[in-house]
Amino acid sequence: MISYQLSVISYQLSVISYQLSVISYQLSDVSFKFLWLSRKLAEKCSLSYIQRCPTPFLR
Repeated sequence: MISYQLSVISYQLSVISYQLSVISYQLSDVSFKFLWLSRKLAEKCSLSYIQRCPTPFLR
């Protein structure tokens, strides 16, 4: 009985870790798209605006 409960608990933990990995994947996808968008915006903006911009990945 104890081993059954332990297997159920480990199964639930693996489900939780899977959901967490899916969430982190979606977050990294969103941040990558945001980075790409801001790079595109920086390319469209003028040079003076890019020099004023404090974020390093826009330069």
